[in-house]
Amino acid sequence: MAHVMESAKTARAKCRGCDRRIEKGDIRFGERVPNMFGDGETTLWFHLRCAAYKRPEPFLETLPAHESDVADAEALAAAARAGIEHRRLPRLHGAERAPTGRARCRCCRQTIERGSWRLALVYFEEYRFEPSGFIHAGCASEYFGTADVIDRVRYFRPELSEQELESLRIACSEKRHGGSDL
Repeated sequence: MAHVMESAKTARAKCRGCDRRIEKGDIRFGERVPNMFGDGETTLWFHLRCAAYKRPEPFLETLPAHESDVADAEALAAAARAGIEHRRLPRLHGAERAPTGRARCRCCRQTIERGSWRLALVYFEEYRFEPSGFIHAGCASEYFGTADVIDRVRYFRPELSEQELESLRIACSEKRHGGSDL
């Protein structure tokens, strides 16, 4: 079951990582997995950056054979290695201001205050990414092992302005001081 990197033949496939279409002609990553519903295997398609961020191990297995075809291969490999080094980092799926004060942080278990930055998490289960809650931006370092998350957030939430991303970067660098003394 070798994973693949190839040019998209059509624009019908959706990326499993970001749920956006993979445009015709774009180089895409295909993770080959056993078919849950029958014999054989199936392919899960990803944009290259989504694969590097969300599925680092299979991406790095496949990249060396295709490095000459990938323009930013070293940057993608570095992003994937960071995801392996910080095992929870592939769970990151963007950031937003908390619309209510009801969510609890999966790191410190404290309530995430309305209007504060929170980082969205997903888990990869049964070949799809499922929402799994949030953490305070200030818990990023404790939860992920790094507070260097802005490039990933920028990618998964392209609508955030540079000013919002700078505010988020500051919030991620500030340690949380709550019930668990993080």
